[in-house]
Amino acid sequence: MKNEIFHIIEDITVESGGLRTMVTSLHDHIVNSGGYKSTILTLHKEKEDSFTCFESGSPKSWYYSKPYGQFLETHFTSDKMAHLHGVWMYPQYIASKIALQKKTPYVVTAHGMLEPLLLKDKGLKKNVYLKLFLENILKKATYLHAITPSEKENLYKLSKNKNIVEIPNLIHFNTSLKDWQYQPQEEYLLFLGRFHKIKGIDLLLSAFSQIADKNIKLYLVGFKNEYAASIEELARKNNLSHRIKFIGKTVGEEKFRLYANAKAFVAPSYSEVIGMVNLEAAMCKTPVITTYNSGINPDWNKNGGLMIHPSVPELITALDEACRWNSAERVDRGIQLSNYVLNQYSWERKGHLWDDFYNSIK
Repeated sequence: MKNEIFHIIEDITVESGGLRTMVTSLHDHIVNSGGYKSTILTLHKEKEDSFTCFESGSPKSWYYSKPYGQFLETHFTSDKMAHLHGVWMYPQYIASKIALQKKTPYVVTAHGMLEPLLLKDKGLKKNVYLKLFLENILKKATYLHAITPSEKENLYKLSKNKNIVEIPNLIHFNTSLKDWQYQPQEEYLLFLGRFHKIKGIDLLLSAFSQIADKNIKLYLVGFKNEYAASIEELARKNNLSHRIKFIGKTVGEEKFRLYANAKAFVAPSYSEVIGMVNLEAAMCKTPVITTYNSGINPDWNKNGGLMIHPSVPELITALDEACRWNSAERVDRGIQLSNYVLNQYSWERKGHLWDDFYNSIK
C-alpha cells in the first residue's frame, strides 16, 4: 500500500475557483480518512494555506520552477503516489517525467481542460504541446481520472489509455446552511463564477433581456477581468445596466447568502465538468438552471433543477419558468435539489469512491 499522495498543481488560489475546491476537498478527505499522508505542491496559494509552495522562474507562462523539480526528485519513490491536477504546465510535465523514472504511480485529472471546445481555444499551440508532450503523459499514466462519462470518452480518444476511472466532482455538505431561509430583499437570478466565454454569460444576458419579468434583477458575481469588462459593456449597450448588478470577489458566508436568496442560480455553460458552483448553489437549497453540457446527470431535471441546451430560446423558457415560481414552489424545488446533491455528489455519501480507487493502485 502507498503511504503518501502528492497533489501536483501550479495554482491553488481562490482565483482557481472550482479547481481549488476540488483539490482541497480531496486533500481534506484523504487527511480525515487517515489512510494516506496528503501533500499539495503548488506555486501559488492563499496566505492561510498550509500547502508546500515553490518559487517560479522563467518562462512564467509555463510555471517553470526548478525548486519544484528538485523537490520531486528527492521525494518521489515507488511507495508514494502523484496526482496531477491539470495538464498544460511545467509542474505536471516534470512530475510525470520524474514519476516514470522513480517508478512512482501517477494519476492525471484533466479537470475538463481537454474537452473538445477548450482544445479549440488557442488550438495550434495546444495541439503542438499535445503531440510533443501531453499524449505521452496521458498514455503512460497509471490511471486517468474522468469527472463525467463524456470526459472519460474524450480522454480515451486522446490517449488510448484504458485505465480510466470516473468519479464526479463532490462537495462537502455544509449542514450549518440547513437553517437558512429564502428571504430575499429583492428577487434576483444569480450567476457566480469565472467570467469566461465558455460559461455562457453572453447567452444569459441575451435571454435575460427578453424574459417577461422586467422587474427581477440579475446578479453577476465573480473576479473582474477583461471578459467581465466586455460583459459590462454589453449590458450598457443593451440598456440592461439598471437590471443587472455586478459584484466582485465574494467568498465565505456572503457567497452562501447570495446563493440562498436567489430565485434561481443560472449556469448556462457551453462546456463544463460538473461545475462546483452548481453543487454549491444546490447545497444552499437553491434551484439551479444549467445545461446538458455541464456534465450533471440529467436526473437533475427530475429533482428540482432545470437542464437546457445552451441556446437563447431554451434559456428564455427556463428563466420565464423560474420567474413564475411562487415562494413555496421555489423553496420546494431547492429542497429537492439539495437532497439530490447530498445523495449523488457529496463527500459524505460518495467519498468512498476515492478511497476505493487509491487503495486499488499497486
